[in-house]
Amino acid sequence: DRVKTGAPPASIFSPTAPFNMFINMDKKALLEAAKAVLEKNRTPHFTKPAPNLYPHQWNWDAGFIAIGLAHYDMARAEAELRHLFSGQWSNGFLPHIIFREEADARYFPGPDFWQTERNPAAPSSPATSGITQPPVHGFVLWRLYEIATDKDRAKAFLKSLFPKVVALHRHLYENRDPLDEGLIYIRHPWESGTDNSPTWDAPLAKIDLSNADLPPYTRQDLQNPKAARHRPTDLDYDRYVHLVDLFRQNNYDERAIFEVCPFLVQCPLFNGILSKSNEALIKIGALLGEDIAEILQWHELTLFSLNEKLWDEEWGLYNAFDLRHNCLLPVETSSGILPLFGNVPTQDQAEQTLRLLKHPAFGGTPDNPVWRCPTYSLLADDVDFERYWRGPVWINMNWMLYHGLRAFDFNQLAEQVREDSLELLSRFGFYEYFDPRKSVTTDNGYGTPQFSWSAALCIDFLSDSFQDH
Repeated sequence: DRVKTGAPPASIFSPTAPFNMFINMDKKALLEAAKAVLEKNRTPHFTKPAPNLYPHQWNWDAGFIAIGLAHYDMARAEAELRHLFSGQWSNGFLPHIIFREEADARYFPGPDFWQTERNPAAPSSPATSGITQPPVHGFVLWRLYEIATDKDRAKAFLKSLFPKVVALHRHLYENRDPLDEGLIYIRHPWESGTDNSPTWDAPLAKIDLSNADLPPYTRQDLQNPKAARHRPTDLDYDRYVHLVDLFRQNNYDERAIFEVCPFLVQCPLFNGILSKSNEALIKIGALLGEDIAEILQWHELTLFSLNEKLWDEEWGLYNAFDLRHNCLLPVETSSGILPLFGNVPTQDQAEQTLRLLKHPAFGGTPDNPVWRCPTYSLLADDVDFERYWRGPVWINMNWMLYHGLRAFDFNQLAEQVREDSLELLSRFGFYEYFDPRKSVTTDNGYGTPQFSWSAALCIDFLSDSFQDH
């Protein structure tokens, strides 16, 4: 059943920074603070998502980070994406982590756990994971082109990356769309980018671990006791690890995995982002004089099926679909709203979504005002305002929501999303995620501080060109 909804000093980024340190920070100072985060997280080849918690390169993080970098260091933005695609497999698959080899880069699960060398398509170097993340790269490339002042250089960069992104999309359509309906399934919650979303509760609960021979593991994300209570549970992790072990046993062969994997879900966020990147690839291909017929077919089919199969007329959002158990997963999360970003809904559908965003479920009330936009219905019985993807505000989701709202001329709410994002960053710093309740008095956000995509998208929100592009 549906879950009913009835360069400042380094100390400025400390989790214990005084609450008022960020209040009324002017936008120039906020911009410099954001750049300082990206500088702190810089490695010789890419930008870490955070100083300690995430020591490697993450797939969709790299895309959002590149957008921020492009405003002041285009060469570094290009290098960010080039390094990401250095981990692309020969079959087009793009992993969600590209690993560093440094001894200080401890993370679970690491390369020794993934064992992606079992698949001949995986590169021998760099080491990678064996799952993917939302395909942001098409729209990221187009955004970099929009930002670029040297269009000839930007066009040359597009030409070098375009075939790699097309190869990724082709891999997804050929290996993750068994019904040929244009909807890609994910085979692990981490592939959604929204790791512990309530949407995954039902399919994960059906995974029987009673006879599972789980490999031993030690989580690295619980080292900070204050942050640990905001992270996914140990039971979540047991299921995550079980799925990875299943992938290893099947040598990362997509067809073999499809036959046995208990978690196969068509996610509206993943497919909405795919739609946005298809749209961007069509523009890029036209600019470069490339054949775009195949991309046009993908795009048309994905748009049709998102609306035909996943649209929820009652609630004005898109549901996920559990392919393994052949059922919809009707849960009110912002992932179901964000096909707006992919220009998926009709104007009438978009107006239904706008009403949902203004409903107390996502818009709060005068007595209980909220920062836009919570990731889960505020009225759900199990909403958790502090736990990862089960309620908090995330800056990347707000950035996509802002663009989606503007695409449908919902400019007033779009501007509120943008201003709320900047206010959160100004008040609390560049945290991973934030409590949506304005009534809660706290001196910081949640998750890791000095989070790169929060800083990068802050830069894009602040950019002069942002309002005009």
